[in-house]
Amino acid sequence: MLPEDLKEKLMEVDSSRKKRLEIAFWITKKPHYVRETLQWCFSEESELLVQSAWVLEVICAYKAKNFFKYMHLFFEQLPKIKNDSALRSCAKICEMLCHYHFMHEFGIVSNVLEKNERQCITECCFDWLITDQKVACQAPAMQCLYYLGWDHDKKWIYPELRNILTKNAPNKSAGYQARARKILKRIT
Repeated sequence: MLPEDLKEKLMEVDSSRKKRLEIAFWITKKPHYVRETLQWCFSEESELLVQSAWVLEVICAYKAKNFFKYMHLFFEQLPKIKNDSALRSCAKICEMLCHYHFMHEFGIVSNVLEKNERQCITECCFDWLITDQKVACQAPAMQCLYYLGWDHDKKWIYPELRNILTKNAPNKSAGYQARARKILKRIT
């Protein structure tokens, strides 16, 4: 059961960036609420599923260390998420996590993701690209797979990604095509 004050705050979340930021920063003042929000995000019967996902995306972007502590919960449930809006936020979170993990070469962050977590992202992203998902989910998936292809044991990712993007891009939206071109330039 979600604590009442957290539930009330999540009910205030709307699509505005200002409100998402406000509630995300409120939640990070009580770090255990990040765990509660993660659990609520993956409850299909939750009336606050989308709001939870939106807030978690902001937390991951601005207060990532609060998210890292409980991200094992995120990966336990990631393959099961179905809601389009929540899925979009989860794809963006995956993109941020990959960015944080692979930017260690530049001294930003390192070893954010365990091998099994990178595997989970890889599987989910390929799944999102080959199923009928919205571009808002597929574009971050492309970027994740680009990063994940840097792993020494994941050299097979680029040929697979290249095949999918080359095959699908002509029949997709302008946004999909633009991101696909950008990724294809990098992996060719």
